[in-house]
Amino acid sequence: MSSPSNSATIRDLLHEVTDGVEPEDRLDTIRAATADSGRRTHRGWWTAGGVGLVAASVVTALALSTGGGPRGSEPGPADESTATSTPTEPNPATSRAVPVYFVGDTPSGPRLYREFQRGTGPMSAETFALDAALSGTSQDPDYRSLWPAGAVSGAYEMHEELITVTLEGDLHDRPAGMTEAEAWLAIEQVVRTAQGSFGQGRIPVQLLLNDARTDQVLGVPTSEPLAAGSDLEVLAHVSLSEPSEGRTIRVGRALTIAGVGLSEDDRISVRVKLREGTPVLRDVKFDLDPADSTLSPFNVDLYLGDIQPGVYDVVVSVTNPDGTFDTDTRRITVVD
Repeated sequence: MSSPSNSATIRDLLHEVTDGVEPEDRLDTIRAATADSGRRTHRGWWTAGGVGLVAASVVTALALSTGGGPRGSEPGPADESTATSTPTEPNPATSRAVPVYFVGDTPSGPRLYREFQRGTGPMSAETFALDAALSGTSQDPDYRSLWPAGAVSGAYEMHEELITVTLEGDLHDRPAGMTEAEAWLAIEQVVRTAQGSFGQGRIPVQLLLNDARTDQVLGVPTSEPLAAGSDLEVLAHVSLSEPSEGRTIRVGRALTIAGVGLSEDDRISVRVKLREGTPVLRDVKFDLDPADSTLSPFNVDLYLGDIQPGVYDVVVSVTNPDGTFDTDTRRITVVD
C-alpha cells in the first residue's frame, strides 16, 4: 500500500472518501455519554506503556457538493442532540467498552483489526483506548501496533465537529525501518481509535505533537485535520467483536460470534478446533448481508453441544475476490 502524493492526491482522496464505511457494531456501550462538546481532558498520572487517510478539507468539499458528509463508521451517541451538553469529567469508578484498532497480517498485507477493551482506573476511556493502540496492548497475540516504543497520548479535546489528540514523544519523523505505508497505517490506528472511543463516527481528527501543532507525525502530513480512509483499503475483511480473546464458556452453552465482514460469496466460515492439535470440532457457514463495498455486521449463536472442557480456537474466515482468505481468530476456554 502507498500513501497519497503529489498531483494524484486529491483524486485518490476523493475516491477514498466515497468508498464504503464500516457499519455499527452491536455493542451499545460505545454510545454512552461520549459526546460532551468542548471537553478537554489530560491523561493524568496513568500511562499504558495511511494509507487511506483523507485531509478533512477534502471531506468538507465533498460534503458541500453532495449535501452531506460521510456516514459514521462507529456508533454515535444515543442522542446526537446532546452533543452540546455540559462537559463532564470522566468518572474513575466507571468503565465502558471502547474500540481499539491494532494491526494484523492478511494476504493483502498489514490491515487494521478492531478489538473492544474495557478501561478501568483513574483515566478516561478515551485515554485508555489511545494508549492501548499506541503501545499495542492487545488481548489478542495476533495483533500489534506500528507505533515506536514510548509513544503515548496526552490531552484530547472533543468538539461537535473535531477531535484533537495530543501525542507525546519523538514522533515528528518516520523512524528508521518504518515504511511510508506503515506510517500511514499507524496514523490510521490513532484516527479510528479516537473516533470510535468518542462514539462520533468519522468526524475529523487533528493531531498535535507535544502540545503544539505540527506539520507531520511519523513523516505523515498532519497540518490539517484527518479523516479515516477507505475501509476496504485499511481494514481486514473480517474482524471479530465477540468472543473476546480468552473468553470462558460453560459446556453446552451457545457461543456468540459477532463482528463485521465482507466476502466474495457473501458467506462466513466458522471453525472451532482444539488449540493443541488439529481436530476441527465445528465447521459451519452462515450468510452475510450482500455488500459490494462495505463490511457487513454479523451476529450468530453457535451451539457448542458436547464439546468437552479444554482450550479451543474459534477461526472465522471470508473469501476474497482473488481466492485468498482473510481470517480472525479467538482463543476460548470451555469449562464444566
